Amino acid sequence: MRIRRMLASAALSVVLAGGMPAPGALAHDAHRHGALPQDNGVPALQAPGGKVPRRLDEREQRRYFTDTNLLDQDGREVRFYSDVLRGKIVLISFVYTSCTDICPILMHNLSDVQASLGDRFGKDVFFVSISVDPEDDTPEELKKYAARYEAKPGWIFLTGPKKDVDAVVGRFGEFHDDFEDHSMTFVLGDVKNGRWSKMRGDHPPEIVLSRIRDLLSRREGAKGPK
Repeated sequence: MRIRRMLASAALSVVLAGGMPAPGALAHDAHRHGALPQDNGVPALQAPGGKVPRRLDEREQRRYFTDTNLLDQDGREVRFYSDVLRGKIVLISFVYTSCTDICPILMHNLSDVQASLGDRFGKDVFFVSISVDPEDDTPEELKKYAARYEAKPGWIFLTGPKKDVDAVVGRFGEFHDDFEDHSMTFVLGDVKNGRWSKMRGDHPPEIVLSRIRDLLSRREGAKGPK
């Protein structure tokens, strides 16, 4: 298991460049696992071999994040990269529906950020919540969970066969043998421009919102004047 975690950490360092905390420091229960993740800037995706382009092309991103087939809260099959990530600004969280300690805090924060984004949510910004307990979190359970937090279109909840979900979660360096030790971290990404960062999920919603707006302004600034 130690080797598996070391491999996940190494893989994450290829994709999330610059100053990211080790996955072991990002676990669910701060009292059991010590340090919480630190704020980071918004780094660029890195290509293997030490080259650091501004962005990886679509084929490279699909290869890394994978097009694993998962199920959303409506029971629809989706491809992880092509249907969930491609071209979007996404805020990714790791949850499970029977969690009663940190998950409600994270979910309320996400719900508040969703409301603050107004009509930009589901159009310019999307949320992705991945169940780390896919054996219990069926699409039906996730649909009820989504309704509890007033999730709007643009907020997708994902489950599927455990081996497939674990593989996807591992791509973010967030796999844990015990799902109750799952990450309390948000992963924020502008997939189109290859900008990714991690932040504490228990930050006040205003801080999370400011990070999202920073990505929006960067993307809009890159378009130049009309």
